[in-house]
Amino acid sequence: MSDAGATSLSQEVKIVWVEGWATVDAKYDYVRWMFEKTRNRTGKPRGAMRAGRIVGYAELEETAEPTEPSRRYRRRVFYVKDNDRSEPGGQYQDATPHEAVDPRTLQPGAKGKLTDRARGRRVGKPDSSSAESGPSDGMLF
Repeated sequence: MSDAGATSLSQEVKIVWVEGWATVDAKYDYVRWMFEKTRNRTGKPRGAMRAGRIVGYAELEETAEPTEPSRRYRRRVFYVKDNDRSEPGGQYQDATPHEAVDPRTLQPGAKGKLTDRARGRRVGKPDSSSAESGPSDGMLF
């Protein structure tokens, strides 16, 4: 991560979920993230989000200084694309895009993590290597 990215993380005070946390928790196994250059420290980024649909964003402290030469702030934006697992007909059922993080691991000022849930590995999903999931006659090939 660049110095500007580390500075931006250290200035975060809040993560806002556009659809509310209950919806994010129930609907999204993962969200994608990126740094977006914005004119404001708070509020939904107004820039053209070409990457996808914004589901959350970070807000910066009141004393935050711009991190860009253009006097803009670098803020984290969390989004999904039409082909993500959470969307109808989405891909990535058993995998994740490289910029994905589990939204349950996100906190202001800290990087998110990629968990088994985000990777599409559900708890309680049968393990193909267990004997119980083998042929019913007990034979293994």
